[in-house]
Amino acid sequence: MKRPFTKLIWPLNLFIVAALFFSTQAHSANEDILVYTYLNGHHKDHSSDFRTIVRKSLNNLRKFSVSKNAHGRIPASKPLKKRLQAASKAGIRWVADVKFDTEKKKGKLTFLIYKTNGENIFLWTEKYKIRSMKAFLAQMEYSMPFKLKTKFLELGRIIKTDKRLVYFDLGETAGIKIGDTYQVYEEGDEIEDDDGNSYGYLEDTKGIIEVTQVTSVYSIAEIIIGQLSIDTGHWVKKTTQTSRDVFNGKILSVLENKLAINIGKNVGVEEGTYYAVFREIKDINGKESFRQPVGHIKVNEVFEDFSKGELSISDTYELTKYTIKKGDKVEEVESPRKNMWSVNQIMTNVNSDHGARIIYFTYQRDSLVNVNMVYRLKGGYGNATPFGAAGVMQSLGHSSHVFYGMDLMYMNDSALNLFISVDVDTPLSKSLKINLESGFILAHSDETYNGLNTSIGIKYAYDLF
Repeated sequence: MKRPFTKLIWPLNLFIVAALFFSTQAHSANEDILVYTYLNGHHKDHSSDFRTIVRKSLNNLRKFSVSKNAHGRIPASKPLKKRLQAASKAGIRWVADVKFDTEKKKGKLTFLIYKTNGENIFLWTEKYKIRSMKAFLAQMEYSMPFKLKTKFLELGRIIKTDKRLVYFDLGETAGIKIGDTYQVYEEGDEIEDDDGNSYGYLEDTKGIIEVTQVTSVYSIAEIIIGQLSIDTGHWVKKTTQTSRDVFNGKILSVLENKLAINIGKNVGVEEGTYYAVFREIKDINGKESFRQPVGHIKVNEVFEDFSKGELSISDTYELTKYTIKKGDKVEEVESPRKNMWSVNQIMTNVNSDHGARIIYFTYQRDSLVNVNMVYRLKGGYGNATPFGAAGVMQSLGHSSHVFYGMDLMYMNDSALNLFISVDVDTPLSKSLKINLESGFILAHSDETYNGLNTSIGIKYAYDLF
């Protein structure tokens, strides 16, 4: 014979599971905080704006949610002790007391947060010069959340970098979890109007990191974006994204040598940076694989959530151009194009018996606009004559080793040099190259220099600027 209560077992189980779930959710939710704000003095008409900024700043914290429960609120004129007791009776554990006393051109902010047992857990007092109340409130909208997030361990700083890993000063006590993604940024330019009033600062995003290890006081994270940009002292804050996949760089579109990638300013992409296009060769463990770069993109235009660039010159340019396709992975890399210093010896008018030999130094720098173009400056001395030149050269067939161009020269007289330049890699270092050059000098009044010339030298890649 079946007992009647057995029919209630499954509904009862479901009820228990649901109760446990919602109790857990309630425990992890933001805690209510009762807020009292006061704006006294000459700028009292801005009280509602000030109140809105304070409430918004507290609501931005994961710890608090501004209470809408009117039962815990009593008049602000009542002593603090009575207000805390009223909040406690209403089941509210926290009270914020925020006051801003103003005169015409100065003010004092006092921001306090109490537990309802009377314990003060946060105190922030600061004096300000007020040139414009509107600008001051805009500045508060930036600095108030910053101050609160720092205090309640929702904002941290990079304390160490190690290749693809970073260490930052938030750990288990701040609720950090493995797999969390964080935005890394530094304080950017100040926002000022024409009268010099400050409206706060821009956030200059440097990259994105993913937490891989957590201790009680610090965490270790892998750099997803920004390996060359992230440095110690930069700030970190949690992103709203739940997966790192949205930050993995990929090609969105290809048009001949122009490319668009799916990451932009909001994750720290900057104009002038280089991204390698990778092709996966062989799987390692299901997550990682052996990869081979098949080309490089120089970013020349950055938007909020995507960027546009151009395929950089290489000795396999044409093959790369037709190999790269939509969906290929990209990753920020150190620039494959370096500024170069070189020392050379030029022999002028080699077809005659009265040519000259001149030792000179060269500095060359890539164009910021055209990936195929390089500018260079020369200076030296030889044949009892000072030597100087400024020129431009263009990649021949998009090669990174062969260029053609012209120099405007001066050796007691002006002249024009048309040349072909070849860089040869050495086994000693990727940064060290042998340079061979042949040219033809025109329009010099001294026949010592006019005609065919050749030079040989050593180049060294070095980013001085």
